[in-house]
Amino acid sequence: MKHPALRLVLVITSDTAFLEVNKTPSLIRAITGLRDQWSTPPLTICVNEENSKRVTVLLEKHRIAHEFLVCDVDSPATLAQALMPDCQNNLGLIFHDASRPLMSAEQNEKLLENFAEFDAVRPAITFTETLKIVALNGVIKETIDRTKVRRISTPEIIRTSAIDPNGRDCGWFVPLKKNTKMHHVEGTPEGLRINSLGDRDLLESFLHWKQTSS
Repeated sequence: MKHPALRLVLVITSDTAFLEVNKTPSLIRAITGLRDQWSTPPLTICVNEENSKRVTVLLEKHRIAHEFLVCDVDSPATLAQALMPDCQNNLGLIFHDASRPLMSAEQNEKLLENFAEFDAVRPAITFTETLKIVALNGVIKETIDRTKVRRISTPEIIRTSAIDPNGRDCGWFVPLKKNTKMHHVEGTPEGLRINSLGDRDLLESFLHWKQTSS
């Protein structure tokens, strides 16, 4: 895939990034998926101090070329401040959550197409479930309008000039400047984030289904 001076940024936000999907750690599958779509941009791995050694061992084992950035990945402003000194020459950054091991080539094509028009783009999936607000005593207080709710996914492609390192968290990987043009493309089921062993098992079932149906 052609890229306008982009940089890949894999962010390890949870220990679930180390869970194996069909015997391959989620974060390694995530990198493989990114490289299948964007083969040449530099890759920066962002991780907190606690998991840095564990990640280093995995990357060395799989011989993955990368740059390493240890910082507070749960703070959008801190992540932005850590990245910006080395990313000034990049037109945009492709952020991906390492706990999302699978991705869709068609979705990523749409993201890149829309990046030509918008400053920040990412996938989102509409809700089909019924959503309720439940009090601590179990009483249902309100039914949420599902048309106003989305499941947000990654990759996020963000124009470097739209990043505000000193800004507030706005729900993206890094703070964005005011008046940033944001857009969501339709997400895909394989973009599920692994939050539990059950999620991991669901993705393994999805991979098995794809292999047997192809």
